[in-house]
Amino acid sequence: MANQSKDLPMECWELIFNRLTHQSDLESFSLVCKQFLALTNRLRLILSVIDSTLLIHGTIAKLIHRFPNLSSIDLSNFSGDLDPVLVDLSNSVSYTSKIEQLDVSNRKKLPVKGLRELAGNLKGLRVLNCSNVSVLCDYDLYVIADLFPFLEEIDISYPSMDYVVDTGYIASEASKLAVTDDGIEVLSVKLSGLRRINIAGNHLITDRSLVALSMNCLNLEGVEMDDCPFVTLKGILSILRTCAALSWISVSEIRIDKTSSGFECLATSSRTLQKLEVANSSISDEFLFMVANACLPLNTLSLCWCSDFTLSGISKLLCAYRSLKFVSLDEVEFLTDEYMNEISQYLRCLATIHLGGCVRLTNLTFFTLARNCPLLEQVYMENTGFGTKDCFQHGVKNLRIRDVNLSSNRYLDDDALMNVALICPNMDFLDVSSCNSLTEAGIISALEVCNQIRNLQLDNCPGIKHIGKGAELPNVEVISAAGSAINDEGLAMIGNRCSRLLKLDLENCKGVTAEGLHAIMKNCRSLRDINLKSCPQVSINSLNSLVFSSSSLRRVIPPCCSAFTDSLRGFYLHHGCRVYSG
Repeated sequence: MANQSKDLPMECWELIFNRLTHQSDLESFSLVCKQFLALTNRLRLILSVIDSTLLIHGTIAKLIHRFPNLSSIDLSNFSGDLDPVLVDLSNSVSYTSKIEQLDVSNRKKLPVKGLRELAGNLKGLRVLNCSNVSVLCDYDLYVIADLFPFLEEIDISYPSMDYVVDTGYIASEASKLAVTDDGIEVLSVKLSGLRRINIAGNHLITDRSLVALSMNCLNLEGVEMDDCPFVTLKGILSILRTCAALSWISVSEIRIDKTSSGFECLATSSRTLQKLEVANSSISDEFLFMVANACLPLNTLSLCWCSDFTLSGISKLLCAYRSLKFVSLDEVEFLTDEYMNEISQYLRCLATIHLGGCVRLTNLTFFTLARNCPLLEQVYMENTGFGTKDCFQHGVKNLRIRDVNLSSNRYLDDDALMNVALICPNMDFLDVSSCNSLTEAGIISALEVCNQIRNLQLDNCPGIKHIGKGAELPNVEVISAAGSAINDEGLAMIGNRCSRLLKLDLENCKGVTAEGLHAIMKNCRSLRDINLKSCPQVSINSLNSLVFSSSSLRRVIPPCCSAFTDSLRGFYLHHGCRVYSG
C-alpha cells in the first residue's frame, strides 16, 4: 500500500489535497517530501504576513515567488511600516498578476505611498480591505478610487479615531479627518463597477452617500451600514428601489413602525435580496409581514437586539422563507422554549442559528433544534437559561452539528454538557467559557465522545483544572483557558493528548509554572502562539528558555510586558518570535 501511494501521480495528490478542510493539514503534508512541498506551494491561495514572516524570509518578494498562485494577501496583522512591503510587492510583477484581494486593515493610516507603487502592477485587484484604520478620510478614498478603478469590493468600516460631531466642525474640518458624503460620492462615481461596500461605523455619513451609491453603482449587490447614525429610512429605501442586483443589506439603529411606508418596493424591486440584517432597531410585525409577502430569495436573516415585534411577525416571516440557512435572533427577549418549538418546524434547511442573550431559552431549545433541523451545523446559545431544565431527549442525535457556543451559561453543569456531547458527537468547536458550574469531569466526558474537537474554549471556568488522561485528541489546534484553574498537571495532560496544538491561551492562570510549560513544549512541537499574561509563577528567564528551545513559536504574550526591554524584544524577533502586549 505504501509503494502504491508513493507512485500516485501528482495530479491525484492535488485532488486529495484540494479536499482538505484546514490549512494546517496542508502545512503538515508540505513537510513530507520535496514533491509535496512544491505541490502545496502551488495550491496556496492566501498569504498572511506578520512581522516575524519578513524577519525570517527577508522580503515579501521571496514568498511571492514561492507561492505562484496566490490570489489574496493579508497584511492586517503586520505591525510595521507597510509602504516598503507594498513597494517590494509591486516589484514582483510576474508573480502578482493573479492577486485579486488585499487586506491593509488595522493601521494607523492608509499606506498611500505603497499603494501608489503597487497600483501600477496590480491591475487585477478586485477586493480591498481598509477597515479599522485610525485616520481614514475623504482624501484616502480619492486616492483609492484613482489607483484601483476596477475595485468590486471595498471595506472602509470602523475607522477608530474619535471625533466630536459638531455642526461647525463638520462643515470645516471633517473631510480632513473622517469619511464624509463627499468621499463616498467620488468613490461611487469612479468605482462604478462596485458590487459590495462596507461603510459601517463611519459616523458622518448620511443618506446622501446612499443615494450616490444607488445612482452610480448600478451593479451594487451588498451594503453594510451599521452604526451610521445619520442614515435614515429614506437612504435605505433609495438603495432598495434602485439597485436591482442588491442581494445583501445590513443596517442598525433604525425605527420601522406600522406607519412606516416605502417598503412596498420589496415586492417589486430587490427581488434578488438574499441577506437581510437589521440590528438594534425597533421593527413592527407589519414590516415582517411585508418582507414575508415579498417572496424574496432570502437565505440569511438577522434581527439581533431588535424589539417591538412579536411571535406572530417572526412566525409568518420564517414560514414564508423555509429555505433560510442562517438565522440570528440574539437578545430577542420574548422567545421561549415553547415558541422555539413552534417556529423550528420552519427551519429544516437551517445551518446556523444565533440565540445569544435569549435568557428564557433552555437546553430544551437546543434539543428541539437538533431534532427538527437536520442540516444544522452551528448553534450559538451563549448567556441563556441553558441547564435550568433537567431534560434529555433519548435518541436525539445530529451528526452535522460542528460548532457549539454555550459560553456564559451559569447553570450549565457536567450532566448538561454530556448530553450535548451525546447529541453532537462530531463537534469540532466547543465554547463553554464562563460556565461556573462546569468541572473537569464534564470536559473529560465530553472529549471522550467528541474526539474530533479542534477548538476548545474554557476561559474563566474556575472548576476546570485539566482535560483528563484519555486518548489522544489529534485534531485539537486551539485551547483557550484564560482565567481557568489549569495548572502544571493540566498542561502535562494537554501536552500528552494534543500534540498538534497551535495556539494556547493561559492568561491569568495562577497555577502555571515553567515545569508545565516545558511539558507542553516537549510534546506540542507545532505550537505557534502562547499567551502567558498575568501568570505570576512564570519568570522572564523561564520564558527565555521556552522561546529559545522552540523552533515553532511565532507569537508570545509574556507575564509582564514592562519587564521586556527593546533589546530583548529584538532578540526574540531574531529568533522568529514576536512579543505582544495582549
